[in-house]
Amino acid sequence: MLRIATVVALLVSFGVAAGPAGAQIVNGSFEPAAGTVGWMIVSGGSSIIPGWVTTDNGVEWTLGSSGGAPAPDGLHVVDLACYVYSAGGIQQTFATTPGVPYTITFMLGTLAASGRDGTCQIVVDADAQSQTFSHTNVSSVITYGSKNFTFIADNASATLRFRCLQNANAHFAYLDAVSTEAVVGDTPASWGDVKALFR
Repeated sequence: MLRIATVVALLVSFGVAAGPAGAQIVNGSFEPAAGTVGWMIVSGGSSIIPGWVTTDNGVEWTLGSSGGAPAPDGLHVVDLACYVYSAGGIQQTFATTPGVPYTITFMLGTLAASGRDGTCQIVVDADAQSQTFSHTNVSSVITYGSKNFTFIADNASATLRFRCLQNANAHFAYLDAVSTEAVVGDTPASWGDVKALFR
């Protein structure tokens, strides 16, 4: 993460200014097309959650209030620690500009209840770049922490993936409020430009 943060800082210092690049996450709050979902296990490979495809063993899709607190964005959240099935995930592909850094912002939550210990750990990846994020909350009411993942796009689209590989019987890993922002300038940096920064 330190290396990517350094790259972003250097790109900005070389005249790459912050601004929009047209990238947009669809349904970052995991809302249904209509109505509400009280609680549902969504198995891997499903596109029932608009804008998203579940991976691995899928996710739990639920109202945010089921954890004793409202969802950070909208009404719904997903739990990447899917019920009792370890290895849950969800992904979305969106348009990118090669060489441009993108920052993904999201909320990660957990709680200590139903035998879960109040810790969680997830892996976020896009374009062969990944980072692990953790959150701890030992109370019985869910809390969320804001997290940021930055990657550099290598072609015209990127698949953003969130996964929890922990034992689902011991952890909750709630995800919500996913959004993206690009750092762009008049001329996007190429991979050659990025590599040159480390020579």
